[in-house]
Amino acid sequence: MEFRFKSSTCIGEELVKSFNKDFKISFLSEGEHSEFTGGVTGTVKEIHVDKTFVLFQDYTSTDIESHTVQVVQNQPVFLLQYVLEGELHVALHEDASTALTLGKNLYTLFYIPKSTYVYKYSSDKSQVLNVYFTKSFLESKMGTGILKSSKKYQKALKKDQPCSFFDDGLMINNQLRNIIKDLLTCSFESIIRQSYIESKLAELLLVSLTSNRSLGSRKKIRDEDKERVSSIEDYIRTNLKEDLTIEKLSQLAGFNTSKFKTVFKQIYGIPVFKYITSLRIEKATELILNHGYTIAQASYEVGYKNPQHFTVAFKRQLGYLPSKLLN
Repeated sequence: MEFRFKSSTCIGEELVKSFNKDFKISFLSEGEHSEFTGGVTGTVKEIHVDKTFVLFQDYTSTDIESHTVQVVQNQPVFLLQYVLEGELHVALHEDASTALTLGKNLYTLFYIPKSTYVYKYSSDKSQVLNVYFTKSFLESKMGTGILKSSKKYQKALKKDQPCSFFDDGLMINNQLRNIIKDLLTCSFESIIRQSYIESKLAELLLVSLTSNRSLGSRKKIRDEDKERVSSIEDYIRTNLKEDLTIEKLSQLAGFNTSKFKTVFKQIYGIPVFKYITSLRIEKATELILNHGYTIAQASYEVGYKNPQHFTVAFKRQLGYLPSKLLN
């Protein structure tokens, strides 16, 4: 199996990656690329463990019109793609009629046959996680049902065409963000690092695709409503210190409180208050561990006026007291 990556902004020749069948490998292989032209800065990290190949693209561009990546692959693959920042357009053979778009905070599962396709980045900041694997890996984790029951996949297979299992994309909820963060910031070494990364990739696949089963039975959410709630999720992340009431967030979204709570839970899988609490605990933990904040200081920075209330919420969610972080 071979991939050829040709970036419009990369220095030197195209990146060629060759793999054994089904991405099989007995060790952990990692690499990083950071030489770009055309006003692009950033990194591309690659991780190859048994049966999966991962690319994490983190770009900043001053000329988004010229930033494209062409990919040529000589075997069919599946791709779980997560857009953490920016917006990404994928077109087969540079044919605009085949273009699929994935916006910020969205992910999807692609089937891609042997083909040439082009990624076009349309934002000045892009963070995209790509997880490649084959049919055998998917079926070893999920069984054969997910492919047999997908009419899109069966049609694409017959016509030898790519397809997206979730056209509009699914929202990247807090659980998925945490898994991705754990995957990309793993601090273990040697065999433990390999085992940890493999377990996180399996967890990412299972959570991403089983979440869709519950979403599939829900009422379809309008694109406009998704965008509104996504903007509120951004607002929450950057304003954890504020008093984030349902009434205030609903007003910012342009919904009544009932609709806001319903749509938010449909998209992110948990009630808005649980989501806010989870973000606050995550941020406070980071402040304590990485920036030397006391528990009282950290709790104040994430919106708790009383440190005891933070301690109760922390213990309820994680099962131990925040004082354990200090040890």
